[in-house]
Amino acid sequence: MTAKTNPLRSNAWRWAGSVRVRAALVSVLVVGAVFVMGAFGVTSVLQRSLYNSAASTAKADAFDITSLVAIRGHVPLHLPISAEDMAAQVISPGGTVLASSRNVSGQPAIVDLRPGPGLEATQSGVVLHVRRFTHVDLNLDSRFVVAAVGFQGHSFSGTVLVADSLGAADHAVYLVQVVLGIALPLLALLVGFLVWALTGWSLRPVEQIRSQVAGLSALDLHRRVPEPAVQDEIGRLARTMNAMLARLEVSSDRQRQLVADVSHELRNPLAALQAQLEVGAAHPGRNTASLLHGSIAEVNRLSELVDDLLTLARLDEDPLSLRLGPVDVDDLALIHADRLRARGKIEVSVAGVGAARLVGDEARLTRVVANLADNAERHAARRVEFAVSRQEEVVLISVADDGPGVPVEERERIFERFVRLDSARAHHEAGAGLGLSIVAEIVRAHGGKVWVEDAAPGARFVVQLPVVHSAEPAPGTADPARRWAAPAPVQTR
Repeated sequence: MTAKTNPLRSNAWRWAGSVRVRAALVSVLVVGAVFVMGAFGVTSVLQRSLYNSAASTAKADAFDITSLVAIRGHVPLHLPISAEDMAAQVISPGGTVLASSRNVSGQPAIVDLRPGPGLEATQSGVVLHVRRFTHVDLNLDSRFVVAAVGFQGHSFSGTVLVADSLGAADHAVYLVQVVLGIALPLLALLVGFLVWALTGWSLRPVEQIRSQVAGLSALDLHRRVPEPAVQDEIGRLARTMNAMLARLEVSSDRQRQLVADVSHELRNPLAALQAQLEVGAAHPGRNTASLLHGSIAEVNRLSELVDDLLTLARLDEDPLSLRLGPVDVDDLALIHADRLRARGKIEVSVAGVGAARLVGDEARLTRVVANLADNAERHAARRVEFAVSRQEEVVLISVADDGPGVPVEERERIFERFVRLDSARAHHEAGAGLGLSIVAEIVRAHGGKVWVEDAAPGARFVVQLPVVHSAEPAPGTADPARRWAAPAPVQTR
């Protein structure tokens, strides 16, 4: 049997997992702990202060009575006290009570304290040590402090004892403890509520961002989350989220455009191939050779398109997965110059090719030179020129044609995928508009750059590559920069 989830428990866990609740609970616990320690310190200081005050009062009365006895020369029958909750006695050296205040008349000595003449002593059930003087009936609280002062007269000597009740001090401390015990939990709860409310107010923009993003779909990537005017963490989060949505929108648009472009590019060769097959099926044995040659050409065109798409897909997936090694760029240029020369369509010049070596992926750099060579041959009127040179820490590769050239406003867009210009360079039907985009991706993966400039006449495509690649080598390959020395200086062929 499948256990059923208790919705109340699930809601409780969800509520407990809220940032607001956690912040409020933590604040209550921290503030409560601080309040408890503060209350303990306050009551301890208050209690000690009140007890010391009672001891000082008892000591002052004891000195007053000592002065009175010294002035009169005898002990009065009833000793004066400054408060009803106090008691006083005069004790002889033998322990006999010579005089006392009215509230302890007839009682034995309060405590057994006998300081010498001119000396003093204080004893308390709380201040000095814990002790209850239950054998004395003072009609006072069971907790009191006693000050004893010794004196020496003309005809007698003894000790003056003055007791001061600690009941008022204990009552005051108790009232403070009660007030703090009620007020501090309420204050801690108030702090927790304020933290909960302020956290909710602070996180309101985050909730708006969350709800906005939760409602987005692949078709709503043009929408943006609200950005607070305050330049704080929430504002930076909103701007980062909008930047991410913008990148996703561009990526989604690019993907949809790629699908549309691929569909468009595949439609033409497939339609031509279908037409040729239909003609061959309708008229068997007639122009079979020409139909087969046409079909093979369309299949080759499809194969080239699929190969280009796979190359771009691999570069998009991992642009840094390069098999690095030493590459003689001048050899690549000479190989593809010979390939164009063998076709016999145009004149090929390699006068500008000089020796140059770098660290790179030889297979992909071969693809770069091949695509540039094919592009130049496709648009050249009569002549294509190759050039390779080393300049400090970079290698320059250029392929120029004497064709119609590339307009200035199109020189950035020409490296995008499936881009054909509306100028005279677009009148050639061959190619799917992927060759130059592959060049740009491979050059970018090598840490270089590619651009177009005037060749007067025609266009010159220039590739700049670093001599030593800065990216990490592919797994399983050693760093070639450590296996061979710096390239030799440029030597013009």
